[in-house]
Amino acid sequence: MSAKQLGDLKPLFIEWLKEEIDACGPRQEKMAMVYFRACESLKRFEQPITETNKVLKVKGIGNSIKNKLASKLTQYCQDNNIPLEDATAPSHEVGSTVTRIRTATQEKGDQSPKRKKRKYVPRKRSGAYAILLGALELGCPPRGLTKEEIIDAAAKYCDVSFVSNPLTREFYSAWTAIKVLIEHDLILEQGRPRRYIVTEAGEQMAETLKDADSVIFPEDCPYQRRQRVPECTAEEHTELSASLSELVRQEHLPLDHSGMCFSFEPPSSVPSDCLDPRHNSANVASSPHRLRPPIGPSVGMVKARWHGTSYELWKPGSYDIELYIDHREVRAKSERDFFVNALLTRGVNVEGKALALGDMVWVARHKDSRSACVLNFMLERKRLDDLAMSIRDNRFMEQKNRLKKTGCKHIFYLVEETSGTNVAGMEEAIKTSIWMTYVYSGFHVKRTRNADDTVEWLHDMTSTVQRYYRSKGLLVLRPREISNQEEYGALLSSFRLQFERDNTAVECCHAFDCYQEVLGKTGLMTVKELYIRTLMLNRGVSLEKALAVQSKFPTLRALMTAFRNCKSEEDGRRMLYLALLDQPASRRVGKALAATLWNTFGHR
Repeated sequence: MSAKQLGDLKPLFIEWLKEEIDACGPRQEKMAMVYFRACESLKRFEQPITETNKVLKVKGIGNSIKNKLASKLTQYCQDNNIPLEDATAPSHEVGSTVTRIRTATQEKGDQSPKRKKRKYVPRKRSGAYAILLGALELGCPPRGLTKEEIIDAAAKYCDVSFVSNPLTREFYSAWTAIKVLIEHDLILEQGRPRRYIVTEAGEQMAETLKDADSVIFPEDCPYQRRQRVPECTAEEHTELSASLSELVRQEHLPLDHSGMCFSFEPPSSVPSDCLDPRHNSANVASSPHRLRPPIGPSVGMVKARWHGTSYELWKPGSYDIELYIDHREVRAKSERDFFVNALLTRGVNVEGKALALGDMVWVARHKDSRSACVLNFMLERKRLDDLAMSIRDNRFMEQKNRLKKTGCKHIFYLVEETSGTNVAGMEEAIKTSIWMTYVYSGFHVKRTRNADDTVEWLHDMTSTVQRYYRSKGLLVLRPREISNQEEYGALLSSFRLQFERDNTAVECCHAFDCYQEVLGKTGLMTVKELYIRTLMLNRGVSLEKALAVQSKFPTLRALMTAFRNCKSEEDGRRMLYLALLDQPASRRVGKALAATLWNTFGHR
């Protein structure tokens, strides 16, 4: 077979362009984008590519990429003993060339074997390579893994950071390789919050990479435990039923049985034979043939299910309390890590994170599984000048509204009254806002003199949180599918009503990865929320005013249609002013603001 008889070269060229994208380093994001656009254009190019010069017809491909593809084609032909002929030379009779190739192929019929597509193999120390090895180290559980779990295990196998940093022009992180793995069916993405499940092909690929590079996993990792006792995976995910009282009353639950997975369903869903006294679920814990000690690693943890939602019960003492501080929370530009470093010197377990909501949040980290959950203590920090600015541009109400959606029982609003701060003319507005935060929002308000005073208070508060949870068990929710932020809070409330009503020794909370994904500013927003946020992007539109507009015009389309139906520009400028005249003062739209909204949404 000659190079001409390869037929359409497009699949080969697409594969080589993908390799070039993977080969780009962290500081080559522009080149990676050039290759990506060229690859996407080539996929959409309908005509067959029979020689390299024809790729110049593809949008986004120039001589540089053409020459690179030509050299790769030459190397490919040499590696596979294919005569080069004039495959890389220009062809003046493209149509006849295609005809000759097809004729030659038809003459050979079934005698010429079909060219196999080269199997995708991640480059060593690349993002895809690290993700597969990290997932393999964690045992590739059938329930899947979160992004944070994979990154924690995979970071050491990669030369590129898993966190993008636009300040250093590193717009792409190693995590973007997850899309390539999903495209090649090596990993599946499911649910919200997202969980990543390694397919059988992905696990085989990870094993191949591990053996090829002689990678040695830690002795106590899930992969090594599974190798020692292969049946442990099935044991860890066995679901049994047990009474709620047996689970909550920890003195009746032997420690040897921790790690088992129970299931709680409403009475209507339980089969009739299970209602027989001989099959009473309360007897499960004492039934030797139904409940066996797990071989898995979850010491001090019970896995269970209630109304279709999985959760874990962490025993008192099985977890550590840590403080997560948003890494954007700084004292000054020259002291970006001031809070983390100051608290570390005082012996506080603290870590800088990119938090989806809140400036600081206290979390519990399980000593064995290392998974984290968000506790019922969080904090929003404001300097006095920042508070004044947030009141002016309406961020103040929007931030409080988002904090309420967490369902957190103890939300602290900390105000740093830094000396020399200029808040002239805002004194009364600040006093009123602080008073409303305390009385109406139900937040705890703390005032400190400066950043050093804040550090001392955080140190004392962390000690208080640790004492509070010293004898408490944690019920950690792990939902598979949450459709919006309201459902996040509603699910937490239903669990509290069921599990905390007669029991003060257990507190319900969400897993940290769920908190991060669901409560982001744009994470799982409803159309209504997106519409309100769009309105609030206009200077002068508070949350109350946005809600008033939304009550009159339920969707953005309804608002824009109403603007279009105005007979004149003057009518359009006054429409919202007249439509909301019957609203309370805080919800009315003035003439100037109505004109601003007309210019944004109605002006043609």
